[in-house]
Amino acid sequence: MLKYLLKRMGLMIITFFIGIFLYFTFIKLIPDNHIPQLSMDDLHYQQLVEREGWNKPIPVQFGLWIKNIVTTGSFGFSKDYRRDVSKVYFGRVPATVKVNIVPYLISIPLAIVIGVIAALYKNKFIDHLISVGIIVFISVPTFVTYVFAQYLFYYNLGWAPDYKIADASEIAIKGQWYGITTYFMPIILITIVSIPGAARTIRAELTEQLTQDYILLAQSKGLTRRQAVFRHALKNAIAPFLPGMVIGIIGVISGSVIVEQIFRVNGTGGLFLAAFNSRDYNMVMLATVFSQFIGLIAAILSDISLTFFDPRVRVGSGKIQSWKI
Repeated sequence: MLKYLLKRMGLMIITFFIGIFLYFTFIKLIPDNHIPQLSMDDLHYQQLVEREGWNKPIPVQFGLWIKNIVTTGSFGFSKDYRRDVSKVYFGRVPATVKVNIVPYLISIPLAIVIGVIAALYKNKFIDHLISVGIIVFISVPTFVTYVFAQYLFYYNLGWAPDYKIADASEIAIKGQWYGITTYFMPIILITIVSIPGAARTIRAELTEQLTQDYILLAQSKGLTRRQAVFRHALKNAIAPFLPGMVIGIIGVISGSVIVEQIFRVNGTGGLFLAAFNSRDYNMVMLATVFSQFIGLIAAILSDISLTFFDPRVRVGSGKIQSWKI
């Protein structure tokens, strides 16, 4: 296990640096299109270009960027916010986490329950009902679901206190409870659209497990079908689902541009989009590097998690191997 982890960490570092160099190069190839405002002094931008080395070749810029991170811990200066990008970006992370963490924690157990029910009642009415619901929510784009819910529950029925999440100024005027209630609709909607894909995976995996010989053996020894499912089959069905569950942490931290734009969340997703549109290179790089780093760590954790849920699997020599029973 230790040898495997060290090897994966080494590969992760190599992949990480190759990835961020490619991202850096592609971002720098995008035209700047900076136009100074009329009757405004452009001295600040010119100083920033000189300070960050944007007038130098791309490899030199990348070296300066890495040097600043190592020596000063700075990911660069934001031309839009006129301060260090890390202070701006990580200041937005709490807003993103607040709107994504609850749906993430709720959707996983609900998806498992729904997938198990569909598998236990395969080809029966409840399975068909769940399958239709899954197909509908997977087929309809998420932004359509969000906008329709806003129209129905806020503009039409008036059940939601607001179509968006309240900001600090609105909470100061209307109260803390009002701010909390504005989270209800987004959290419910994000949870609903997060369930179908995971539930479909659980149903497919569990259905396959129920046809295996070890289930028949367990039932022949006196276990009921449900006991065999919850004691043996479910653990094996969840194992392939774990990587996606762990990697879902990226969405919790990095946010979603669609969610944050529709519900006016002042989080990292909207910040990345605005930075990309305005060519705020340092902000785009920080968001990209942070997401890639979290993704690589999550990938390693997902591989390790398999060894805890499936005893037949052991990690070693750079690959996952199955033990014979």
